[in-house]
Amino acid sequence: MFRLEHAKGLNAVATASKTLILLAILGLVSPAFAGVWDTGDVENGQSLFNANCASCHKVTDEVLAAPGLAGIADRWGASEDLLTLWIQDPQAAAESGDPYIKGLVERYVGTYGWMTGQAVSAADVGDIMAYVQNPPEGSAGLAAGAGSDCPTIDYNAGSNAPQGTLWFLILLTLFLIVALSAASVKRVLKNAVALKDGHELAEESTYMERVQVWAWDNRVFVGILGVFITAYIVVIGYQGLMGIGVYEAYAPSQPIKFIHSVHVCENEIDCQYCHHSADESKHAGIPSTNVCMNCHKAVKTGSRYGETEIAKIYEAIGFDAATGTYLDGEGKNGYALPQDNFGGEPIAWNKVHNLPDHVFFSHQQHVEVGGLHCQNCHGDVGKFSVGRIAPVEEINALMDDFPGLIQLSKPTLTMGWCIECHNKAEISFASSGYYEEMHDRLRDDLRGNEELRLFMEDGKATVKELGGWECAKCHY
Repeated sequence: MFRLEHAKGLNAVATASKTLILLAILGLVSPAFAGVWDTGDVENGQSLFNANCASCHKVTDEVLAAPGLAGIADRWGASEDLLTLWIQDPQAAAESGDPYIKGLVERYVGTYGWMTGQAVSAADVGDIMAYVQNPPEGSAGLAAGAGSDCPTIDYNAGSNAPQGTLWFLILLTLFLIVALSAASVKRVLKNAVALKDGHELAEESTYMERVQVWAWDNRVFVGILGVFITAYIVVIGYQGLMGIGVYEAYAPSQPIKFIHSVHVCENEIDCQYCHHSADESKHAGIPSTNVCMNCHKAVKTGSRYGETEIAKIYEAIGFDAATGTYLDGEGKNGYALPQDNFGGEPIAWNKVHNLPDHVFFSHQQHVEVGGLHCQNCHGDVGKFSVGRIAPVEEINALMDDFPGLIQLSKPTLTMGWCIECHNKAEISFASSGYYEEMHDRLRDDLRGNEELRLFMEDGKATVKELGGWECAKCHY
């Protein structure tokens, strides 16, 4: 009996010991797994996340170039060591055969390539995961109302069109109606009086005959009115002829409501990021949809129109915002793959600054050699809603903000505007290699030396003096 009880006691002790050992093991392991998720330094984790992870991941469930990290603690089934290895050396971690990692590789590597290994320690990973699980409020994106110090002026095409001619025609039409009505009333009254007095009624006549009779009876007034109308038509005709090719304040509608002030002022994007060929080509270039996607792969909600307008970019290039992946052959109208750098159907932007075919203009010459600001010709783009041709008065008003801007008087984008600028724009022979070589040629040439002296007689050389008024410089 004693042996039986003793054996039972030993079994109980052994069972208790095993339980204590198991609890001890769990006690050691559990804090380790808990620590990687939510016991690290959240503030340091945020800094590490922004420096190493934010270009591909979001702390929400939104896909960027990789899955969003919200809920990662529930999805990750492997060990802490494998998580650290995955972040430090993704390809080495993939060799472990872990099914979750295998799924990530199959879904994302084909489109985005392998994740770059990050130089972080196991402790850093713990801090990052603590931040991911407990991100400070508002850290997932810009706060609402950001950029409120950037005003947006909504320009409408044709809003500055003259209305004088329209009102003149309306008033002239009303005058003719009143005059003809009065003549008809007068005729009826005359016939009524004649009928009462027993006289013969006036003969029936057409409106044109009545007008001729009235004009003859009032020939002095008609003569003065004719001179006024003739002069008015001449003036309006002259203004119309002089306005051919003048499109100041022209602001065509666009297929996507692109707001320049949001991009230039609020987000401080340089003009040449989108118009990337302005300093190296004749044309500034209209950005392709791929350029838009550099930002809008991550920015999926706009500050003005929400998701509506950005969704048009996705439709054109064939991009699924929910999964963050391109859909092969699913661009607008079934156009080819985004990997071909074409995506869907190109967005049909309406060109704003459109010069005649016989005019040569090089952005590179003016930006690189002339050193002009974009605002010299395009105005304060940072306040525009849609792209537009800025009136010369608006550009002149920017002189205090952009030193070196030239005061001009002719309408923007006209020949007079160009030659006026070439006449006033001063050249520094030391400003670029282009002008240095021109200076050396003038100095070394016998005739050129005299020309150089004449150029610099007033202490300055202008574009005009260096050939900027030669017809062949701008016209084919």
